[in-house]
Amino acid sequence: MTRLKFIALGIGTILSLFCVFALRAQTTSKVVFVGKVDPRFDGTKIYLYNNITGDNDTATVTKGAWQIERPFTVATRHMLAAEAESKKHGGYAPFGILVDAPVTIHIAGDLESFYTSKVSGSKAHDVLNQYFTLMQTKGTDEAAVITQVVAQNNNSFGAAFLLDRHGKAMKPEEALKVYEGLTPAIKQSYYGKSAGNQIRGALLSKEGALVANFSLPNETGQKIDFASMKGSYVLLDFWASWCGPCVEEFKTLQEIYGKYKGKSAFEILSISTDKSENAWKNMLKTQQLPWIQLHDIPADNSIAVSRFAVTALPTTFLIDPNGKILAKNLRGEELKTYLVKLFGY
Repeated sequence: MTRLKFIALGIGTILSLFCVFALRAQTTSKVVFVGKVDPRFDGTKIYLYNNITGDNDTATVTKGAWQIERPFTVATRHMLAAEAESKKHGGYAPFGILVDAPVTIHIAGDLESFYTSKVSGSKAHDVLNQYFTLMQTKGTDEAAVITQVVAQNNNSFGAAFLLDRHGKAMKPEEALKVYEGLTPAIKQSYYGKSAGNQIRGALLSKEGALVANFSLPNETGQKIDFASMKGSYVLLDFWASWCGPCVEEFKTLQEIYGKYKGKSAFEILSISTDKSENAWKNMLKTQQLPWIQLHDIPADNSIAVSRFAVTALPTTFLIDPNGKILAKNLRGEELKTYLVKLFGY
């Protein structure tokens, strides 16, 4: 009996040690970025950042090489930037690398045009490489290329990212069909959820669609229903305080609001997508805009994303008195011309 207890204890100890080592292996799993560049860039810094996971790191080029290691926690896209590119061009082009496992990723390219680097070692990023290659060889039929790549990689995080970022090149009905081909696990990934919301939002906000009621708070915290504007033409304007073109377009909106408000059944409804409520309110104080202002907190289920598939700012929708979407993204002189034809003056 004593011997059996000893054996049992030994097995238990071994299993405990195994669990400890397994846990350590899991927690120390890393994504390693290995870069190779021209030695003339020695001393140049490489930056890694990720606004979703909060990862940040820096490496310095030494003897034509650099390396950054980050713990692998979740499938994501890490962003890279090169000091040399910023110095030469006064800024840098976004350069993201998809990662869905603890792997070593090799990056080779010119640091003054960092975004053109060749990336290998990540299966998720290989999906993007396949997309870019096909776009170069098959011409401009982007919808067909996305359909092919997603179908061939329906269990890849890269396919979800591709559909999320480039799916707007497809008709919403086509994009939904392609999205439904993704595996359940990929649909539940960050970009899988985002792609699904974008596609459903695109279906709900296509020209001719009826806008269902929604409620958002104004600057005093009062909830305003979209349905309260029924009976008027409504220019729905999505913007943010950091968006220069959005703020510039306020000049046009001020002009048309002064021209039609009180003379025709016309309203403007601006919806801020600012993460910071203070930034939104401070801009309102600066601009002194006389029409209704609401705030939509950025999220996967935000009104901007889930109901209107807003992917760029500014984005506008002209909606008729019955709630039907007449036109999208009318701005400047094009908007003025459209309203003259609509109201007759």
